[in-house]
Amino acid sequence: MEDLDSPIESVQAGMAVSVMPRACSSAEAEYGVLAGARGFSVYVSTDAHPWQPGDHVVIACGALGRRVAALARFREYADDNALFTRQSPWRPFNRRVLDRYPVSLGATFGKTGASVPATITDISAGGAAVLLDSTPDFVRGPLTITAGSRQITIASAVVGGHAEDAGIVLHLRFEDANPDAAIFLGGLIGDIISGMTFEAA
Repeated sequence: MEDLDSPIESVQAGMAVSVMPRACSSAEAEYGVLAGARGFSVYVSTDAHPWQPGDHVVIACGALGRRVAALARFREYADDNALFTRQSPWRPFNRRVLDRYPVSLGATFGKTGASVPATITDISAGGAAVLLDSTPDFVRGPLTITAGSRQITIASAVVGGHAEDAGIVLHLRFEDANPDAAIFLGGLIGDIISGMTFEAA
């Protein structure tokens, strides 16, 4: 966010949105959908109402793994939208700042008919580490995550991995996600922070 020479990006209505206090971690984000961005005004469709006029935030938009972000200040609530004033250009969001949380979640990785069972051992809003019995013969595919009665599928790609005694750990980057997936991840991370535990099936 501080690199003034980084390329300026654009956003479109319908993108998944997370709104984070500037001084806090991404885990404290609220989630919604970008309703519009006109000039310096950014409209976020959300049921959340935690902001007060003048609050400074970071707004991140777009598919997980390819997000852009801008500094903004909250102005007001209007109907089902939260209205912010953008204070910087849209720039690529640095996923390395996303907090990672240890978990034990049941999952499958890969397309139907070729998917392999997996256990997610840590997760963030930008990716996950998964434990497999062996290395699959593909490096990209849907990751289906199960947490209690909830389930979501997110397009993912392998960006690294290593062997452990228990099996193969692959590091996955979330390549694309619709707003429902972003909301699912936000709720899941919030549950993890609040102390709720999930056991892999």
